[in-house]
Amino acid sequence: MYRPYLTWLTWIGILTLALFLRLEGLTDRPIHADEATGARLLAQRLEGQDYTFNAKHFHGPLLSLSAQPIAGIAGEGDWATLTLGTLRLSPVLAGICLVLTPLLWQRRIGAAAALAAGALLATSPLLVYYNRMYIHESWLALFGMLSFAAIFRLLKKPDSVNGLLAGLGLGLMFATKETFAISVISWFAAAGTVYLYLASERPKLSSYWKPCLLLGITVALVSGFLYSDGFRHSKGVVDAVRTFFVYETTAGHEKAITYYLQLLMWPKSALGTWWSEALIPLLAIFALIYAFSKKVQIRPLIIFLSVSVFAHLSIYSLIAYKTPWLMLLPWSLACLLAGVAFSGWAEKLKWNRITLILLLLTGLSYQINQSLLANGRYANDARNPYAYVPTSQDAPRIEVWLSQLAAMPDAPSLEPIAVVGQEYWPLPWYLRAFKTIGYWPVPPPELPSFPLVFAMPAQSADCNDSLFDTHTALPRGLRSEVSVTLYLRNDLWNQWMQQPGR
Repeated sequence: MYRPYLTWLTWIGILTLALFLRLEGLTDRPIHADEATGARLLAQRLEGQDYTFNAKHFHGPLLSLSAQPIAGIAGEGDWATLTLGTLRLSPVLAGICLVLTPLLWQRRIGAAAALAAGALLATSPLLVYYNRMYIHESWLALFGMLSFAAIFRLLKKPDSVNGLLAGLGLGLMFATKETFAISVISWFAAAGTVYLYLASERPKLSSYWKPCLLLGITVALVSGFLYSDGFRHSKGVVDAVRTFFVYETTAGHEKAITYYLQLLMWPKSALGTWWSEALIPLLAIFALIYAFSKKVQIRPLIIFLSVSVFAHLSIYSLIAYKTPWLMLLPWSLACLLAGVAFSGWAEKLKWNRITLILLLLTGLSYQINQSLLANGRYANDARNPYAYVPTSQDAPRIEVWLSQLAAMPDAPSLEPIAVVGQEYWPLPWYLRAFKTIGYWPVPPPELPSFPLVFAMPAQSADCNDSLFDTHTALPRGLRSEVSVTLYLRNDLWNQWMQQPGR
């Protein structure tokens, strides 16, 4: 018998768990390079600079817009005062809302299925890890799940309300990241498959043109408003389209076609445990068996979900450029599909129910353990499958040490600071307390006059030649397998070494 209070108590438990996994030690992990570049864009908004969209680099404006009110509440109004906790609260908020999205389907798939999907979304190590990181994908996954629901409703009932809702969701996706186009292609394939399946039950094609026109107009208005900073910079609208043709990806992220399957499903032994989220595809297979073992009302939904997941995975796998966080939306859809295995709960045989419960509880406990390890002691370990190009623990230590240098009695100023070379992020985040910093691709002639110099690997030899007599070289780590050499002027180094306790 259905007991609503038990359902809502379980939802409260799932949300509590989701919050704990996403908030515990939220600021312990050093800032990632992508987080730091996003933080710089946010700081420009906070400092009153007009927003301009860069069609070749970065992504849509919605990430900084989502964090701006949080920074305002925290009283952080510029680059120097921004904190890591404020940045990461934005994707945490998106992640918590993402856990609640199965409620949109509860009446259709049943309370048990919605709860199972919510629990999988709450504990997936992939989702937990990147819901704690200030990047676009958590918001893209949330808006993607909302858009998915609206598009399916539009497919079944082509009216203006569903067209407007689908357009709103897709517009927000577009304003988040240009990869929303992959989802549009995937959902178009899924919608076509379901439309063919519905046969005599499907609406006439002519009934779609008005809601689809409204959908397109809404996408254009919502995304155009956000890309143009409230229609104040019309070039932003043009650049939002141009980005599909001129966006420049960075080298070094090319991977095999099987990368995502190995990341998420294939068991991997590392750091004393086996890493895998195979529970989710296993339950998804059970959902497909349930859909086609007998006639069920939600079969169109299961087909739509299955094709969506398969199309997303296929397209992303065929693209050479790959990063783990690109899987947040496809994996969220897979979690929903896995939860559908629990549909028709009251009609299932006793042993089927027992099997599903044992499988879910065992899998959830395993996912929780992986999430705790991935975001706890191994959060910044390159052997952690989810830690992608992590920042070295040396980076935050540099910030602390520089503040100690600056606090020495009668110490000369550490400014101006020189950074020499390319791909130096997230170093600027750890230098944000300083106002005078210059960035050069190669060493400038006046380099020996700088009290403090940071040299990237490609420029370290030239910098060493230039600074050999005037500075002390101090190698440090910056990112996984990427070092930075800190050159401190000799008078500062000698003064530091004379401090008590050195």
